[in-house]
Amino acid sequence: MIRLLVAGGTADERSLVANMLLPQSDIDVVLADAASTLSTARESNPQVVVINADPSGTDVAVTIDSLTTSLPTVAVILLSVHTGLNEVRSAMRAGARDVLSNPPNADELLASIRSAFELGAQRRASFSQTLDSKAEQPRTAGKIICVYSPKGGVGKSTMAVNLSIALRSLTNGLVCLVDGNLPFGDIGIMMNLVAKKTIADLIPTVNDLSPEVLDSVLVGHESGVRVLLAPTRPEFAELIQGDHIKKILEALRSQNDYVVVDTWTSFHEVVLAVFDMSQEILLITTLDMPAVKNIRTFLEVAEALRYPKDQITLVLNRADSTGGLRIPDIEESIQHKFGANLVSAGALVTSSINRGRPFLMSDPDAPISKNVMELARRVLQPADRETLGQTETPAVDPKRRTVFGRILSAR
Repeated sequence: MIRLLVAGGTADERSLVANMLLPQSDIDVVLADAASTLSTARESNPQVVVINADPSGTDVAVTIDSLTTSLPTVAVILLSVHTGLNEVRSAMRAGARDVLSNPPNADELLASIRSAFELGAQRRASFSQTLDSKAEQPRTAGKIICVYSPKGGVGKSTMAVNLSIALRSLTNGLVCLVDGNLPFGDIGIMMNLVAKKTIADLIPTVNDLSPEVLDSVLVGHESGVRVLLAPTRPEFAELIQGDHIKKILEALRSQNDYVVVDTWTSFHEVVLAVFDMSQEILLITTLDMPAVKNIRTFLEVAEALRYPKDQITLVLNRADSTGGLRIPDIEESIQHKFGANLVSAGALVTSSINRGRPFLMSDPDAPISKNVMELARRVLQPADRETLGQTETPAVDPKRRTVFGRILSAR
């Protein structure tokens, strides 16, 4: 018996496909509208999904990627009124097995479904064996990377967005981006994502953050990165406490290979909680005196909190716009070396933000995109670094730390 989910499109389009398949006694059909596609797929566990593309232009690639991420053995067939080369390539990159015109030819549709089912049989068997062999082994916890700056306007959020995409591109792993700028997060705008649910929706169930609960709130992006968006209004941010953030990040870490957390310019308890949970802190700055002064202050606080120096990577943005300041002089002044440099790309960055399309996707060959890819390689987990043939960087002490109370006890 083939378990088939027909999803998306209008009710008439779904019924048309279901009626075409009525004579097939070995195909069990379940229907779902666009909004309930993922939840229905998780409940019915289909082997094949036939999904109708939205003619209004909604990017169906995000839905396909979410389906294949949640159900790794599922085969997806896309029905679309647009079957040009670009549309087919986009669907295939997202994980579709086949692309047919909409409405489909009944014989072609049936042949595609049976072919997808048969080709997926071996994959399902292999996946089942893999699960059995790993049943006794705990999943390796992901790496939490905090992106922070003690000064606004230095490109912190832009860095968090593009770094997440770079990590996904390098490893093809599970990458989650958290908009931890709770009062005024802009990640949704930068990635052209609509906030149906946000991090605030996790608070009522913060003590029971199952994969299903997390999936219901995370938003898929066409890059493959999943995003936890900030609250839609600043007053909702006040509901979220440091302990909440720790539980949310721990749950995300258990389900992802990398969790990148954008923050805001503050020593708020939520930001400190992110520091405590992070295995690496990327400290973003530019070469102007106010930014350098604030970096020095942050490093002094970090030392008092006993954050290991090798846990903090100092990233110089707009490195080719020095304004008369010399990098060696700054490094000597703050007693910390820069770990990565990014060139200026004002026009490209501004355009990417306004269009909601990260520059790593719109212009992957730009110098700044290559800089971000190099930074992503630097923060890879040891296993991914080994896979890519890189030299291992020093290990970070995973011990958790308390916050400002630790300063007093250290004295």
